[in-house]
Amino acid sequence: MAQKFSILSFLLIHLILLCSCSGDEMETTLTNLTSISWSHRTNSQSLLDEVLKSDINMIEADIVYGVLNNDSSEEMQPIMGHPPETTSDISLRSFLNQVLDYNKNKDISEKKGVKLDFKSTTVYKSSLPLLMELWDTMDYPVWINADIYPGPWNNTSTIPVDAQEFFDGAKKLKNAVLSPGWTTAWGYNYTDGHYTQEQVDAMINVIKENNITNQITFPVRAGIASQSVTELDHLYRSLNMTNAITFTLWSSVNDSVNVEKLRDMIFHFGVDKVYIDIPEELFNQLNLDNERNSSRLLKPLMLLSLIYLFVLIF
Repeated sequence: MAQKFSILSFLLIHLILLCSCSGDEMETTLTNLTSISWSHRTNSQSLLDEVLKSDINMIEADIVYGVLNNDSSEEMQPIMGHPPETTSDISLRSFLNQVLDYNKNKDISEKKGVKLDFKSTTVYKSSLPLLMELWDTMDYPVWINADIYPGPWNNTSTIPVDAQEFFDGAKKLKNAVLSPGWTTAWGYNYTDGHYTQEQVDAMINVIKENNITNQITFPVRAGIASQSVTELDHLYRSLNMTNAITFTLWSSVNDSVNVEKLRDMIFHFGVDKVYIDIPEELFNQLNLDNERNSSRLLKPLMLLSLIYLFVLIF
């Protein structure tokens, strides 16, 4: 009898705790990274102006080594652009200063973060002095991104940023969020491909060899990532004891993507582990709101389970 009373007390305490917890409190237990909004390829002054006037949370932009438009000196420097572009109307310095000015005196919830995608070893190394100069003043998320290894489908047209140079530079940027990825070849006519075990192991090894303990978000192409859950799970489990690991899904407009598999991949890792920087049409197809709504069933189901257990015991 005493044992049954003890069990009953345990069940009642848990029922009371569940009943006193609102649905909103339960739903916000985990951080939902999928709700963060993105601008993509913000590589011109007009696009930056537009984004700074919007409610976008994260600004993704690419950096190449080239010259500014109408610059008579034709000085080579880090500029905003995506290969094969070699000219731009905005330099990396101007881009960073404008974001810095925007974020000054803003509440933390209003600040915009940036993801800087460096397209070559040359532009990455030449950008480091500027980043080091501004680093301590940028009190908002600044991600350092580069494709440092060849990825699926033998994309030989894109030369990766040197992996060792990437991590050597990252060590100069205190507590930077690192975003090392793989070059990829993919499109509307691709239906089969995945990140291989060898590609994942190369990434794991270089991170461990360099004793990297930073936060890491791996940029993975949606159409490929959806078919690589086993490999990405291995990547996550190999590093999550030493690094805070997340994934950032990205996709080109015409990429072939298995929506159901991608949705399964997102919920395999959880919405607290996956950022989503993909075209709006694809994002809407994921129908993530339905999954979030289904979480409202959690509390009644747990209550029913406890009641059922109570009946079995007594």
